[in-house]
Amino acid sequence: MEKLGKIFGSSYRVKIMRLFLFNDSKDFDIDDIVKRTFVSKVNAKKELTLLTKIDFLRKRQFTKKVINKTTKKVKTSGFLNKKVNGWTLNNKFELIDPLRSLLIESELIKEKEIIKRFKKTGNIKLMILSGLFIRDEDRKLDILIVGDRNDRNLLNKEIKKLESEIGKELTYAVFDTKEFEYRISMYDKLIRDVMENNHRLLINKIFEEYL
Repeated sequence: MEKLGKIFGSSYRVKIMRLFLFNDSKDFDIDDIVKRTFVSKVNAKKELTLLTKIDFLRKRQFTKKVINKTTKKVKTSGFLNKKVNGWTLNNKFELIDPLRSLLIESELIKEKEIIKRFKKTGNIKLMILSGLFIRDEDRKLDILIVGDRNDRNLLNKEIKKLESEIGKELTYAVFDTKEFEYRISMYDKLIRDVMENNHRLLINKIFEEYL
C-alpha cells in the first residue's frame, strides 16, 4: 500500500480505486465509500473529484435501500428506497486493464505484513490464505485462522482494515485448536475446501501432518 500510494500520489486513492475495480458493476455513494475504505469524507471527496475528472469514475444517481425511520427517529423493521448521488466505475476507461493488473492482479498485500498484523490478536497457530488471495473464486474462504486466546474484536478489526485496503469484503473463519482438530477428524467440508486445494500457508505451528 505504501509503494502504491507513492506511485499514485495517495494511499486514499489506491483504496478507492481498488474498491471500484473489485466491484466494477456496483454504485457507491459517499457514505458507502467512507465505510468501506476507512477514508475520511473530506479526503474521499477530493479523490472522487479527481477520479471523476479523469473519467475513471462517472457520477450516477441510483436507488439505495436505507433504514426506515419514523418521525420520532425510532428505527422500524423496514427499509425505504431512496435516490442518492454516487459514482460507478467507467469500464471503458482507456487504462482500465493496466490498472487492474497493477492494483488487483498483483500481490494485494505482503504476506509478512498480514502475519505482523494478526500476530497482535493472540496466539495464532495456523493461518491460511485462500480464495481471493490465490485468485480462486470457487473457494469458500479467503482466510482460515486457528488459535487460542485470540482477541476476536481485535481480529475482526484487522479483517476490516484488510478489506478497506484490498477493496473487497473477505470471507473468513476462526477456530480454537480443539474445534479445528474436531473438524479435521470429521472431514469438515469447509476445512477440506481450503486445505485440499491450492492455498498459501502463512503460519503453521502444529498441524503440519494435515498439510
